[in-house]
Amino acid sequence: MAMTKSVTVEELAENLRDYLAEAKDGTSFEIVADDEVIAILEPGIHYPTSNLRTGDIEPGPRPKNLRTNSLQILFEDRHGSGEDYE
Repeated sequence: MAMTKSVTVEELAENLRDYLAEAKDGTSFEIVADDEVIAILEPGIHYPTSNLRTGDIEPGPRPKNLRTNSLQILFEDRHGSGEDYE
């Protein structure tokens, strides 16, 4: 479960790198000035990265038991029932 801590603007300014490291590890912070919460610092969403670009990925072989025509699905999605296809 994520933890939330309270920190003053002055404390945050003096130790920004430390607080950012804690946020990266999952801690949220309420930033307080004059006994009032003025901002919330929360961890970001970390998406897995890959060294592959989209153009580097090659599709695998078409499964033998696949009976769906992918062009038909695309056509129906874009133009309706697809009765005019073929």
